[in-house]
Amino acid sequence: MLSISPATRLVKLTAAAGIACLAGVVEPSVAADGWFTQAQATQGQQYFNNQCAQCHRPDLKGAAGPALVGPAFLATWGNKPLSALYTFEHTKMPAVNPGSVPPDQLWAITAFILEKNGFAAGSAALGDAASSRVLTSK
Repeated sequence: MLSISPATRLVKLTAAAGIACLAGVVEPSVAADGWFTQAQATQGQQYFNNQCAQCHRPDLKGAAGPALVGPAFLATWGNKPLSALYTFEHTKMPAVNPGSVPPDQLWAITAFILEKNGFAAGSAALGDAASSRVLTSK
């Protein structure tokens, strides 16, 4: 019978525990696959209410401007790259002063709009790196 010394057992146990911890750290999670951080979307709601809600309403259902939530939004922007939406927002919005919203605020507003359309929050903030992603919520 093969005997394993207590020191060898301790080394093996420590190695196994370390591998298990590493696996938990690098294992992808649903949140890591999201579009924006929850904090970014929360901040975006504040910016939206200050700069967009007058035309699009706080509930995003539209007034002077079109609805930014639901089937109408997804029919317009679904299956298009995020850059198309961002470019439109950046060059056309707000209607009274196009291009006046700083990029970081506009990305946060976009995160809020995506959140309200069922897109998932994740661990990385929405920004230029995500601009080629196609807007599909599923």
